[in-house]
Amino acid sequence: MKTLVLSDKIYNISSKSQEREVFVRYLKYLNEKVKGFSKTSIQIKKLRKFDNRFEIEINGPEEIFVLNLLKKEIGSINEFKEIEIGRKYKGTLIDVGKFGFGIFVDCAILNPNVDVLLNLNVLREQLCLGKKKSIREIIKAYNLIDHFPVEITITEVDTEKHQVQGKLSDSFLSLYHKITSEKLEAIFLSGATKNQFKKALIRRGHLRDIVSVERHGFLENIAILKEGTDAPGIIAHIGKYLRNCKLSAIRYERIQKLLD
Repeated sequence: MKTLVLSDKIYNISSKSQEREVFVRYLKYLNEKVKGFSKTSIQIKKLRKFDNRFEIEINGPEEIFVLNLLKKEIGSINEFKEIEIGRKYKGTLIDVGKFGFGIFVDCAILNPNVDVLLNLNVLREQLCLGKKKSIREIIKAYNLIDHFPVEITITEVDTEKHQVQGKLSDSFLSLYHKITSEKLEAIFLSGATKNQFKKALIRRGHLRDIVSVERHGFLENIAILKEGTDAPGIIAHIGKYLRNCKLSAIRYERIQKLLD
């Protein structure tokens, strides 16, 4: 039997019944990821209260394959001592707008618990062509909010001060390149599953306005909209059907204005 703590952060739970529902949904989510390994079972051991992450047990003849697959597809916690410069890690933004010197990313780094800093100079270089914009201006242009999923590359590790810095990966930046080059808009949703997001879109007749819905985490999804579709308009229509969720409009015109 193998034990694994996954990197997905579980939030937006307000009752015991909702927590049970999330357990069921998450187990289904895991089983979808490991189709083809029918002789190996997955069980959720617990939701860890101190970091809101699921600890699971994998049991069966293919448990090593399943463990490695889940690490690749979803991600797992990372020990600080094993963090490597140049390596890519998936994470989510936290405390967006709280600091003027950058934005922190939760990459599930533990022992000690450390978040990765994307400092202001790096964000200027990567998101606004090196222009001396404030962190507030960058956040507003890209409509960045907590839980936004990113992939980062580690650039610095201070083992004495327990500090880590990084930059956005090229593969992550391709999302914004697509939006600006094709003049598209997108919607980021945090706090609901992909199926819940799609149901809200169907209920309001907006599924036809969507090019794709990409799952970046269990509760984080980004929908790319068809050309000419207004992201704030769709958010206004579906918001009430996604209780306690946060939605963010990614708009090419706003980003382009920052770059001009």
